[in-house]
Amino acid sequence: MKVALIVPGGKKEMEGMKTVARPPLGICHLKSYLEQNGHQARVFHQIDETDSELVKKVSEFNPQVAGFSTMSCVFEEGVSLAQKLKKINPHIRTVFGGEHITGSFAEDLRYEPGFFQESCGRKGIDYFIPFEGEKPLLNLVNGLASKTSERSIPGIIFKHNGKWVYSGQVPRVQNLDELPMPDRSDLPYDKYCSIDESNDLEYMHTGRGCRFRCSYCATPVSNPGRVSANSAQRVLDEMEDRYRNHGRTHFFFADELFTFDTKRVAEICKGIKDRGMRGKIRYRIFARVDDVAKNRLDLQMLKESGCNGLFFGVESMNEDTLKRLRKGTTPEMIEQAINRTYEAGIPVWASLMVGYPWENEEQLKQSLDRYASIVEQGKVFHTYSTFITPFPGTDFHHYCRSNGLITNPNYLRSDCSVPSLKTPIHQDRLVEIHRQFRERIG
Repeated sequence: MKVALIVPGGKKEMEGMKTVARPPLGICHLKSYLEQNGHQARVFHQIDETDSELVKKVSEFNPQVAGFSTMSCVFEEGVSLAQKLKKINPHIRTVFGGEHITGSFAEDLRYEPGFFQESCGRKGIDYFIPFEGEKPLLNLVNGLASKTSERSIPGIIFKHNGKWVYSGQVPRVQNLDELPMPDRSDLPYDKYCSIDESNDLEYMHTGRGCRFRCSYCATPVSNPGRVSANSAQRVLDEMEDRYRNHGRTHFFFADELFTFDTKRVAEICKGIKDRGMRGKIRYRIFARVDDVAKNRLDLQMLKESGCNGLFFGVESMNEDTLKRLRKGTTPEMIEQAINRTYEAGIPVWASLMVGYPWENEEQLKQSLDRYASIVEQGKVFHTYSTFITPFPGTDFHHYCRSNGLITNPNYLRSDCSVPSLKTPIHQDRLVEIHRQFRERIG
């Protein structure tokens, strides 16, 4: 069968970042897996096309199935595209997956029955796939090709007698080496942009999941359980292919927890040298504050192998807030991690959030002042700062909904650039404090 894999709304404005558009690797994994199993797939990443232009491109491909990968903030855009495709071809089958679908389904199961219908039930959608997508999507495409009963297709949500029914979860892939490398051939690389990144930056996904359970994070919802990952050998194979055959010299490992296995990290660092890439490639990774503060990572080894960035999820410098978020860190540990990374000669990247519903103005300003003083010492290369926004399926989302803290009726469409929660600080004042903070850190 022919399958169109669509990512809507691929360009956005981010606070302090201007225009950002990045490659959607998840859907490239789906393309590879479908084609490995005998189907024809094409990726359509909407960057600057109008809906009409994108619908025309997809229709010319003439797929039997259109799969959409959406975050909450672009879900409605995906729905609109699906409806327009069905107007042209009423027989096309549409299926939606991604964080919004998974989170909404988990919210419905865990906390609030009816939430899934409220947040996802839209005309023009035939199926949903929550959680990991490769095997359920293949099951669906195979099932449609053979006209199998929907109830017999594992891993999908389908409509029966006016209600959405789940056919049952498919076990996660435990060894990602079982999956083919992502097929990036359809991606519009010339349209990707970000002011803080190299023009030849290549994104890598080599692991799924996280062993921690931060209350606000969607990762434990979408990938519950232990981390599954590619072997060091497979990671190096993909890096070498992108470097030697595609000219990519800068890499960003977008894994939620790249450093979960220090042995694997060491093997990758050694392999970069052994394969003649040391000094020729650079890469950036996400890292846990406590891994660095407690000396579990060899920063010198990372530096020598080409690591030019550790990205920490700082989120706050308020100890009570860190406890409430279940971060497992303290302000002192954050300072230690930043200091050690800076002293090792590796640029520090960090994310910070404001607008916690329990923080008053004094607490927020103390937190921001403490962080800004570190930035002013030149120890942080770049900071992403946003307003905390509840994501469906998380404990934080349930906390906010059950306590009536959500003030933005369109919070599911938020890109975290505006406040969505009730706090002890008036919203206008909160926005002003954040603006002043952004100006201070530059």
